[in-house]
Amino acid sequence: MLFFTFSVILTGCNFFEEQKAKSIIKDYYQAIIDEEYEKAFEQVHLYDVDSKTGDGHFTDGTTLSYEEAKVFYLEKINILKEQNYKLEDFKIEEVEYEDGHSFWHHIKLMVDQDGQKFEWNEVAEIYEGKLVIGEKDDPNAIYRDGRMKFEIEELKGN
Repeated sequence: MLFFTFSVILTGCNFFEEQKAKSIIKDYYQAIIDEEYEKAFEQVHLYDVDSKTGDGHFTDGTTLSYEEAKVFYLEKINILKEQNYKLEDFKIEEVEYEDGHSFWHHIKLMVDQDGQKFEWNEVAEIYEGKLVIGEKDDPNAIYRDGRMKFEIEELKGN
């Protein structure tokens, strides 16, 4: 009986955290689909990265103010618009656990970019209540995720 109770407690704790994460993930991707970019901005965890070296980690956060970060995020979104990038759909494929407590979600994206259809995969996790997009196939993810303070113009040429 003690084992059963302990198992339910552990499963229950992870269940609620998983559901909270799924809710944030769904809100973010649906906001991108609906072109509600300010709502998407509210879902992502912001962190500084150097576009030349790739240095920066999501746990470091950003030095930008809220307003500066929002302006930068919307500048990134404008690049997606210029490229006729449209997230059409997404699917949460699976939840992967590392140690029985830490987990992340595998997401499949269906994207139309300038009339071409793409399926991209990425991994999303929650850090401090916000979405962090980790491993990704989508070369344009940097324009919709939480990476901040890099030279946008340098990437546009690539």
